[in-house]
Amino acid sequence: MAFHCSAQYLSNLDTYTLRTMRYSFLILTLFLLFNSVGFSQDIPVKQKNHGIGIVPQYAFMNGLRTDLDFRLKKGKPNWLVISPEIFLSPANPTVYNYDSMWGAGLELQHRYYLNPKNEIPKGFYLGYGPLFQYFSITAQRYYTERVFENGIEYYKVKLAHVTTGIYKAGVTMTAGYQLVTFRSSVYFDFYLGTGMRLSFDDRLPSGLTHEFNDWWASYGYSGTLLTAGVRIGMLY
Repeated sequence: MAFHCSAQYLSNLDTYTLRTMRYSFLILTLFLLFNSVGFSQDIPVKQKNHGIGIVPQYAFMNGLRTDLDFRLKKGKPNWLVISPEIFLSPANPTVYNYDSMWGAGLELQHRYYLNPKNEIPKGFYLGYGPLFQYFSITAQRYYTERVFENGIEYYKVKLAHVTTGIYKAGVTMTAGYQLVTFRSSVYFDFYLGTGMRLSFDDRLPSGLTHEFNDWWASYGYSGTLLTAGVRIGMLY
């Protein structure tokens, strides 16, 4: 699958990457500060088998993602992360010319922590899993309509509000490092990975998918991608 690249793509990629790096650096700095003042003493803790968190950078896509972490077997380093997502945005004339957008998604990840003796999920890990997203976008566009008059077929060009449903499926592989503090109850998870996406819509060939395929965070993107970010949450 070809890697889509353009000037707009590179510009968006640079902006998103810089924002993510700055945000991650801020979170890491705060974590080290808390540790330095004694919030992370080595004290006995109970094994953590569940977690709940958010992924702040989804706000850049008008979205909210919540991560639910489950240890698959007590005492083992295998975890399942279930990530429901919602997206909602009014008219956006600056980035994309649409009247409204909403969407939902679900991502699953099998995660393996490289230190199997940890009572809490921390340190380096590897993860992989599938993703599915749906977006409904309404925009004012010109489109052709077939009509019949007096037994003759005509094509008319009309300006109207067109709603397109975009379906996106893919897989993602990540590697990361999860820091845990506040008596092993709060985590900061930094990750980097790659994956593939395939998007199509319910109005082929006249849908809006091609208009939202500028770069890998676009709603209708198809191709390979890089992903990076930070999760923040609690363990229990």
